[in-house]
Amino acid sequence: MKKVVLTIWFLLILLPLAVGQDYYKIRKHTRISTGMDEAAAVPYEDGVVYITESTSVGASSPTDTEGRRLFTIFQYKDKGHQKKLFLDAIVSQRHDGPVSFTGDFKTMVFSQQRPSGENRDFDPLGLYFAEKVNDTWTNIRAYEYNDDYAWLFSPALSKDGKTLYFSANYEDAIGGFDLYRSQLKGGSWSEPENLGPAVNTEGNELYPFIHSSGRLYFSSDGHDGNVAGFDLFQTARVQGKWSDAIKLGAPFNSLSDDYHIYFNEDYKSGYLTSNSRGGSKDIFEFKTDIPAFDSPDPIKKTYYKYRILDRKLDTVNTELFRYSWVINDTLEIPGHDIVYEFPEPGTYRLTLNVFDIQLDTLLEPQTFKTLNINLVEQAVITCPDTIPVNTPVVFDGSETYLPGYNVGRYLWEFGDGTFGQDIEATHTYYYPGKYRVILGVEERKENRRDVPDLKVNYKDVVVVQPD
Repeated sequence: MKKVVLTIWFLLILLPLAVGQDYYKIRKHTRISTGMDEAAAVPYEDGVVYITESTSVGASSPTDTEGRRLFTIFQYKDKGHQKKLFLDAIVSQRHDGPVSFTGDFKTMVFSQQRPSGENRDFDPLGLYFAEKVNDTWTNIRAYEYNDDYAWLFSPALSKDGKTLYFSANYEDAIGGFDLYRSQLKGGSWSEPENLGPAVNTEGNELYPFIHSSGRLYFSSDGHDGNVAGFDLFQTARVQGKWSDAIKLGAPFNSLSDDYHIYFNEDYKSGYLTSNSRGGSKDIFEFKTDIPAFDSPDPIKKTYYKYRILDRKLDTVNTELFRYSWVINDTLEIPGHDIVYEFPEPGTYRLTLNVFDIQLDTLLEPQTFKTLNINLVEQAVITCPDTIPVNTPVVFDGSETYLPGYNVGRYLWEFGDGTFGQDIEATHTYYYPGKYRVILGVEERKENRRDVPDLKVNYKDVVVVQPD
């Protein structure tokens, strides 16, 4: 543990002087799955809203002119396991969805196929907004940049509703479908901005999801050499530019196609769309058993180095007297005002010797104190304070001091939506910024019904972009 300096004002006060993601479990959402395609689940009320090819108005979903099934927006409620059309007002008997909501669930955006006023032979897919007023969705309106000759698909709103992401095959697309961004300014949306070659490829980029952390998740069949169809990737804006797409690890990416991901605020749960279980697109729930780290404490330092003096001696006459401090009756250090680093925790007796030079006599000690140096009982994180991006770093919890604590698990939260386990964990940060690293040390359960005790501490680190 790092040693720091403390000052002792004897008889008064002490003052400082210097100082892979196997933790997720994924299961198919069997209440939603029908054997047909379901995709793009997002939380809503006490359940989810998603798109499906299954039952809509009548016995089956709508189909296009070639007989292919089209998506309809459904809502599933956990209470009563209810499944129904999400909103009658936006059922078109063409393609509807997916849907995205603002953080307060008062604004939504959705994809929908509507007849073209200029080209009746081609019905484009556009984006539409709606507002929730007194529990009723109203004011349905078209996005300003819908295009009669393009499809705008899979929209995603930022939590504050001021930024819109979506996939489209506009004329300026690098590939088939690219990701675009539009910002709400003065009540109007800005012209869509292509996210550029760091994100978009000659293939297709679909199903964006923007997390409150600022990270953008999406599906692509153009990155990674298109060796496994559609995979999930992430990116973020760094110094005003989109960073190169990074492929998510298992279990989010499989050997099959993976299309859409939604992370809850704390990254400990969410929804995934994949055809990894055979044939159709299915919705999966995922969560981790890492507990909530509520109100962690900062790591406290143990002080080993002290400045030692007695303030009762306003003046020190070195011509008449010679002074020294004796530690535990064995180590004598000359001087009245000294700095000493104690070797380890323990109990130390400090005595001030005063030697009368004229009388050649050691006077009876007048000042003494017992000093206890104790390790703080806490989870301790050892790692660099500053970390370069894209650099694997070992986070070490071995200096944790919890006497009498029957340790079960060491659990890490790295502050960027990723977690770890074990007494040491290696982690790589991909984006610069300040992150709070939390270590939770969980007590071993005596039996399955026990709620284990948890000791939680944190350390802030800064991740920098090398020049």
